[in-house]
Amino acid sequence: MQDNAVASIRLGVEDFKAAEHDEARALSSIRNLTSGLLLLFKVKLQAMSSPGSSEALLKEKVTPTLGTAGQVVWVGSGKKTVDVHTIITRLKSLGIDGVAWNLLEALTTIRNDIEHYFSSRPTSVLLETVANCFHLIQQFVPTHLGISPGTLLGTDTWTFLTEQEAFYERERKACLESLSQITWPSDILASAIEHLSCPECRAKLMKASGNVETLSLTSFHCTRCEATSEFGDVVDSMLTGKYFADLYIAATQGGEGPLDLCDRCERDSYVVEEQCCAICGDGPKAPECLQCGTQLYDDTDEMQSQRLCAHCQYVLEMD
Repeated sequence: MQDNAVASIRLGVEDFKAAEHDEARALSSIRNLTSGLLLLFKVKLQAMSSPGSSEALLKEKVTPTLGTAGQVVWVGSGKKTVDVHTIITRLKSLGIDGVAWNLLEALTTIRNDIEHYFSSRPTSVLLETVANCFHLIQQFVPTHLGISPGTLLGTDTWTFLTEQEAFYERERKACLESLSQITWPSDILASAIEHLSCPECRAKLMKASGNVETLSLTSFHCTRCEATSEFGDVVDSMLTGKYFADLYIAATQGGEGPLDLCDRCERDSYVVEEQCCAICGDGPKAPECLQCGTQLYDDTDEMQSQRLCAHCQYVLEMD
């Protein structure tokens, strides 16, 4: 299995080199790099499986049987091996740490996306694929497989991955420096530039051009897919990225979300905690009636303290 993993990664690198002139090779590169990396993780599960368990940790289906001493033994069955989620779950439960599992999830998402949604431009996501592969191999192989990446993959292949990752990091740094020069309308957006991504290919490799002191005259150019976007096209990615954790909690567990619709610019850019819109600065919003949700534009002390509109207050007093 380890030999197959190395072969897939090497094939992915060769496909990468040819992808500039053949997008079919770009798609093949992403498939091979992802497949090879997943095989490396499976190598560890295979090695950690108990003798006589039919590689239980590697198999999707595991069933209990009785051992020779009457103890319960978990044995793998069938030919189907574990998927990405199960790979991560089992390795984490076995104490395999120091690995950015979110990169593995992102990598498989990239592979699935280009298969179903971005197959017309697979070259646009190759750099991120290579960067993720580089980091995961660097984190996992020396510590948990006990071998250096250069020895495992060969000097040429590992050097190539290193050079591509270095290019990505240099380009990413240049993009962030470019974005930091913009006169943003709020401190909220200024602190969210790391989340700005291309609406076309979703790469975080966007550079600002034009008059960076006036957003209406500023353009955002993606160095990966070469798409050009305006401020209105990219601002949503900044806010959703900055408040992703809170948005996820609100969506899955309920409660008030971190973003709301701005009454002035009519975008989901009103930051509840800051009580202002990240784009136009409008705020704070008038409080809402606790009973019916109507905004309380009447700012009398009594109405504001009780958080009830005139109608609900009247109904309450009548009762």
